[in-house]
Amino acid sequence: MVNVKSYVRVTDDKTEAWLYLCAPEDGRDYDKSEIIQYLNVNKVVAGINESHIAAMCRKRIYEREVKVASSVKGDEGSAGRYEFFFDTEKKKPQIRKDGSVDYRSMSLIQNVEEGELLAVYHPAVQGTPGTDVTGAMEKAPVYKELRPLAGKGISNAEDPNKYYATKSGKVEYDGDNKLSIVEVYEIQGDCDLTNNPVISFNGDVVINGNVEAGVVINAGKSLTVEGVVESARITAGGDVCLKRGMQGAGKGSIVSGGDIFTEFIEYANVTAEGNVQSNVILSSQVSAGGTVTLTGKKGLIAGGNVHGMKGITCICAGNMSEIKTGLHAGVQPDMMEKRIAINEEYSVVNKELDEIVEGMAKILRVRQKTGELSEQLQEHLKELKKKKDEVYQRCTEIKKQADEVEAMFMAAREASIRVDGNIYHGVIISIDNHQLVINRDTSFMEYKAQSGMIVGTVVVY
Repeated sequence: MVNVKSYVRVTDDKTEAWLYLCAPEDGRDYDKSEIIQYLNVNKVVAGINESHIAAMCRKRIYEREVKVASSVKGDEGSAGRYEFFFDTEKKKPQIRKDGSVDYRSMSLIQNVEEGELLAVYHPAVQGTPGTDVTGAMEKAPVYKELRPLAGKGISNAEDPNKYYATKSGKVEYDGDNKLSIVEVYEIQGDCDLTNNPVISFNGDVVINGNVEAGVVINAGKSLTVEGVVESARITAGGDVCLKRGMQGAGKGSIVSGGDIFTEFIEYANVTAEGNVQSNVILSSQVSAGGTVTLTGKKGLIAGGNVHGMKGITCICAGNMSEIKTGLHAGVQPDMMEKRIAINEEYSVVNKELDEIVEGMAKILRVRQKTGELSEQLQEHLKELKKKKDEVYQRCTEIKKQADEVEAMFMAAREASIRVDGNIYHGVIISIDNHQLVINRDTSFMEYKAQSGMIVGTVVVY
């Protein structure tokens, strides 16, 4: 019989059992089977380490805790996953060894050939349950299979888990379950007023030459230009990559629904819903819904006005000639006015909705008291219901606009302007509706809006 001073300790999570064994009272040695039975009586029935117990009995290990059982882990299994044979990450320009940015090697488009393997689905593997030391079952994770990939230009007819391209073109993946091969409009030469003066295509456009003055380009998705762009008018629903840059002569313009990557921007008007990244911006009007980043050896902004809602980072701002240069981060004044106008409109429409609902409630209270309504009140109630639906729809639309504006304000809240080099006299730093004129040359500064003013701090490396 096991000494009455012995005990079994099971951890709170029941993943371990420890045995404290005292010497037998009759002076004999314990037997392994006797100890296992003692554990069973103390509700330890699984994951028992018999070799530990045998050693305790043989070596007479008494009066100290020894771990004698551990939970039996089941197989966790694995979730279903797709393995892609193309780059699913958004392309970024390469940084050269000297710190400059190589926009010429950048590509917005990944082309595939007909019959090329695009993706393989690895089905989920369901796990097996484990047990704790008391024998209770531990649930295994349950994995659901991912949805099959869907889209144009792909097929998994040969093997439901393997997806091949059924035509050559650009591969597009939305990060969820849509995979498609789409056509790309590609021009091998230059674009000028004689050759390709107007280009309009609903998808991606690639121009392997220069774009001369006066040309109009409308791309439904991305645009890539290998050469120099002069004073052309460019509109793209997605990203724009100008591998050489734009010499706008005061007439060139770019409007992008995504990001803009370019070697340089000179005398042009540029607007991007996303970010703008360049090596040099000269005497241009640039506005980005995200950040404006100047990289490379120069990283220069000189002349014009540059706005980045989420911030601006450059190496040099202005020049020794003290050219007037405006840098603005955060929310622009027109957006502040829009915010006020939308909130006022929402308040008016919401009040109108409350008045309509109150009018309907009055009529319904009359029906509750009298049990019926006159034809006049019935007609009025019908008109109020129709008007309520219209006003509610308008109220919902305005609320959506207000939420979008508030999201922009939140995104711009931490906006800053950072210059990792020289800032020359003639630069105007603006954040939201605050302004600071640089009246002497300085360097290595970061500016933020704090307590109603712009505060500059030295950038320390």
